[in-house]
Amino acid sequence: MVEAVEKLGQPRSGLSGFLREALRSLGAGGIVPVALALLVLLTFSNIVILQNMPAKASPPAAAFLVAAVLRVGGLLLIAVAILRMLTASPRRRWLPDGGFWLYVLTFAVSTGVTAAVALLMGSRTGLANLILSNVLVTLLLSPFVVWFVALAVVKPLAWRPGPWLRHFGKWWPPVLFWTLLLVTPMAVLHATIDMRLIAGAGESFWPLALFDGALSTIMALLAIAINAAGYRRVAEDHGSRLSART
Repeated sequence: MVEAVEKLGQPRSGLSGFLREALRSLGAGGIVPVALALLVLLTFSNIVILQNMPAKASPPAAAFLVAAVLRVGGLLLIAVAILRMLTASPRRRWLPDGGFWLYVLTFAVSTGVTAAVALLMGSRTGLANLILSNVLVTLLLSPFVVWFVALAVVKPLAWRPGPWLRHFGKWWPPVLFWTLLLVTPMAVLHATIDMRLIAGAGESFWPLALFDGALSTIMALLAIAINAAGYRRVAEDHGSRLSART
């Protein structure tokens, strides 16, 4: 697996080199059709959700529930498949195996952290609050992204975090930097657009909804590529240590 990762892209030094490596990895064979499927999923599931938002004290409509389940489930399935492509994983790309379900668990943990930060921030609204909450979530979760990726792609299962939560100087600074600089602003813009759409955008609904779908897709792909690039730095060292023992 290590040799395949090295062929996929040698880790580049520096912040700009890290980003170029991450972006270049998205040009790997098979990514484009999967990215298009992600675009369709995120765009139209969000439209259905927004058009069927339940009123206060009212149960959600069936269309809302179906769209929400398809959005989350489809996003997780596609994210794991792309991660396995970008890391030359020996696991089958579309198989919901143990690695997939462990990655689902990391999504649940991330959602819980996001909810806890939102609770901590209280009922305050506004752009500054939105930015601060997204930055806090990134700071809390980014040290674990390499292990999260390993859970999805490594075979056998990467139960132990120790082998993956190491050499932070190699990967965490660029992961944190580019996530805060690129992904976090996109997340803030996405949330702002959704709030506008929920409040009622009138004739601007469809243009905003379609733009938001494209934005969500770019944001997801960028986050996946950045996290995978961080993982490859640790995987290379992990493989070297295993080779030294044999």
